[in-house]
Amino acid sequence: MTYEKFKDRLNKKVFGEDLNYEILLTILQNPKRYIGIFRITNAKTKLIQNVTQSCEIKFGDFIEEILTEYIRDMGYSNVDKNIGVDESGNRLSADQIFHKDNIIYLIEQKIRDDHDSTKKRGQYTNLIKKIKVLKKQYPYPNYKIIVSMWFSDDSLKKNKKYYLEQIGHNTDEQVEICIFYGKELFESIFKRMDIWNELVSHLQKHKQERSQEILNIPDFDMSKEIKMALFKVKNDYPNLIKKLLSDMPDYVELRKKLFPMQHNLKELCNAESTTH
Repeated sequence: MTYEKFKDRLNKKVFGEDLNYEILLTILQNPKRYIGIFRITNAKTKLIQNVTQSCEIKFGDFIEEILTEYIRDMGYSNVDKNIGVDESGNRLSADQIFHKDNIIYLIEQKIRDDHDSTKKRGQYTNLIKKIKVLKKQYPYPNYKIIVSMWFSDDSLKKNKKYYLEQIGHNTDEQVEICIFYGKELFESIFKRMDIWNELVSHLQKHKQERSQEILNIPDFDMSKEIKMALFKVKNDYPNLIKKLLSDMPDYVELRKKLFPMQHNLKELCNAESTTH
């Protein structure tokens, strides 16, 4: 994959036009997160935290999507990620599921292994549920199932001992369960270090190109980006805009914090009045 294609995909996924819309939607749905005297930070500082968290989540989604594409390019056949339902009727989806010959590969991936005790147990429990569903779809002895837990960032291995202990309890001849960090997945499963090296090279170059950028929150009062986001929210969630313009105390306070001059809000109201 060329670097230009990689960069374009990453930027659209993580920093795309929908980011401002999602920020605004989060604020309007949860105004109490940004107001009140028991918050040491102001609303804009809290917004920066939210935007950073959103970018981290979207980056994880991007790594998942790009690995799916690499898997296809390496000659494997991707399978529908919606793999079925568990014993309670809950729908299950895989981060990666693909096959080659009579081997089914399941990969559950995260950026880093830094979960707390509750999340690590939940993650492994969900993995076992997915394995049980796959065994029904691909019965032994016709199929072998190779399952990998992959953490792309190998700098943190907080729960490795726990995962290895759980994996050690597996006695199923049909299922092989492994845990990998960083390049280990490409060494052991794909045997394609060139793909790992390309992925790392593209990420390093992209990070270097953006190294001088500082995360900025758009001016809610004046910016074109927020104005466009307001109109989109109005179309998708008209009741939220009604709340924003209402006399409800939380939204009055929110307007004071983020729309002190009400420039964009006036444009929104003017546009609404011309449609009636």
